[in-house]
Amino acid sequence: MVRAIKLLLPLLAVLLVAAASRAQSSESHPITYELIINGETFLIQANRAQRLESREKPGVNYDVALRIAPTQRMKLDTVEFDYDRFFRVEDDRDARQRTARLSHELGFSLLITDLGAPLESRQQEETLNILTRSVTGMFRRMEVVGLDVSKPHTRKFGQATALGLIVRYRDDKDRGHVCLLYVICGPKFAATCVAQYLDDDSEDALPLIKKTLDSFRALP
Repeated sequence: MVRAIKLLLPLLAVLLVAAASRAQSSESHPITYELIINGETFLIQANRAQRLESREKPGVNYDVALRIAPTQRMKLDTVEFDYDRFFRVEDDRDARQRTARLSHELGFSLLITDLGAPLESRQQEETLNILTRSVTGMFRRMEVVGLDVSKPHTRKFGQATALGLIVRYRDDKDRGHVCLLYVICGPKFAATCVAQYLDDDSEDALPLIKKTLDSFRALP
């Protein structure tokens, strides 16, 4: 387990530094799609209703619409979860500890790592301790101000049980940051989640973070 958490460190560094600087980036999404109806292919635009006229069957029309679902689903190796469509997702597909990084266009991030088999309570505590030392060590190297770590607490997220804590600090622009650390365990899976957002963005970030955490479940 110690080795497993150490594998997270490079990704944690990327997540925390990026969230602290809150760099904004733009990303284009596909807007034209191929739709196949009874073997016939049509090109349609996303998020608009269209009437399609069949070339193979004169006089036959199809009224169609394609909309991107507001909630998307992500599958790792043993766990899956839902997320808001405005997250940009990066999957490292690591065979040892598969990790997904979710960056929302509002500026907050989630780093979720599939640990595989369920953990006993002692292993869950050990994992959280290692994760906490790693994250707070990075913040100290970043020379943040007012670093504060809460006591561990347990939470229920959907059908999973989580052990976690809250890390707070202020950056060199006097902005308050919040970092949530959780080790989430279900009957057939275990995962870690590191979420970071600006204190001023809590009203926007927390509902979407909780939505994802509540959706954690083992792959069928």
